[in-house]
Amino acid sequence: MVEGGAKASAAGEDYGSPAYRWYALFVLILVFACHAMDRGLPGVLVEPIKADFGLKDSQIGLITSSSYGIAFALAVVPMGMLSDRLNRRNLLAVLLIGWSLCTALGGFARNFWQLAAARIGVGIAESGGMPISMPMVTDMFPARSRTTAIGIYYINSSLGAFLAGALGGWVAQHYGWRIAFMLVGAPGVLLAILLLLTVREPRRGGYEAPVDVEKEPAPPLSEVIAFLLRSPGFLCIIVGSALVSLVSVASGMWAGSFFIRIHHLSLTEVGLILGLGGGLFGAFAPPISGYIADRLAGRDERWTLRVVWISLLVSLSAGLVMLFSPLVALSIAGYMLMDFFRSSFAALTFAELMGHSPVRMRGTIMSFIQMMSVFMAFGVGPALVGVLSDLHGGGAAIRYALRDAVMLLLVSVALYIVGSRFLYGRRVRPA
Repeated sequence: MVEGGAKASAAGEDYGSPAYRWYALFVLILVFACHAMDRGLPGVLVEPIKADFGLKDSQIGLITSSSYGIAFALAVVPMGMLSDRLNRRNLLAVLLIGWSLCTALGGFARNFWQLAAARIGVGIAESGGMPISMPMVTDMFPARSRTTAIGIYYINSSLGAFLAGALGGWVAQHYGWRIAFMLVGAPGVLLAILLLLTVREPRRGGYEAPVDVEKEPAPPLSEVIAFLLRSPGFLCIIVGSALVSLVSVASGMWAGSFFIRIHHLSLTEVGLILGLGGGLFGAFAPPISGYIADRLAGRDERWTLRVVWISLLVSLSAGLVMLFSPLVALSIAGYMLMDFFRSSFAALTFAELMGHSPVRMRGTIMSFIQMMSVFMAFGVGPALVGVLSDLHGGGAAIRYALRDAVMLLLVSVALYIVGSRFLYGRRVRPA
């Protein structure tokens, strides 16, 4: 981590009192719960959308995720560059309104292409979310508590997943999947107003950089690429985290179909399982792991990423229990444990990478991380599982398609271990 002097610390504290920083974090949690809810809702609605439009598994993977993921991946680097150059709070508010409206428009789709177009709009707008918010949170908190803060921030994913699963599933069951899209897209405008009225833009560099870092121009894209290319630890961890994202989104997108096809549960029951497993239950993992990582990293900084790959091994084991247990209760428990131990990877990974990134590059670097993760997660993951399911025979064979995806966590663990050796052995310190 870059250590700032007294001048930097004082400037960071100028953002506001500790209570205000935690309030601002709470608002960002709400904003990105909306982000996660809008992103995850199609996974709950796979079966009714498939039945309404008469699609195969491979097609539903394309329409619900690949359209979103490819659009996101194409737009995220320009969004990251804007984050390094513009007022981040204002840009985030505009994008929040955009992705909320596009989510609601999905409810008006009458065919495959119209729904795909709506999801493309969501992907473009949401691509700016993490390159804006992660540098903001990094600038709000000192290094000693940053991983804890980012862990708490990542409650947003679980909260959004819970709302998408429990609320979206219930609404779809009783009023149809179109109403679910419209309802879930509604809160974004109100949250954008709250963000604009109550959250201030934090100073770039926060507790780390000299006060005059704000006056420095953001580096060109070529300089950011050069930094990443000479940082093999970054590259290994970015690819490793992208594979975890692929497994997370693919399993979350198809878990509902798995429980319906294998254990014959209803849409409402599946929505509750997805909401509790990927939502409320998983909400505890990021703050707990963030707190543990901050404590262990005080003695040995390598523990932050060790916590990640150890958790991934446990998640893999729980995933196999979910897929192959004949008992529905044990299968559900496996799903919840798999999500719990996998849910902490992003908070710890991004906190560590942001702490090792040059201040004026953070938005763009975060956009490259997101481009790789979202392309793999949404552009490849669900579609890959759909294709594998068709190749295995469709129907109940979704179990074997998900098995193939979950085993990719072993590759992620290897990349984290190798990346950690590069990152801490020959660290490239931020300028």
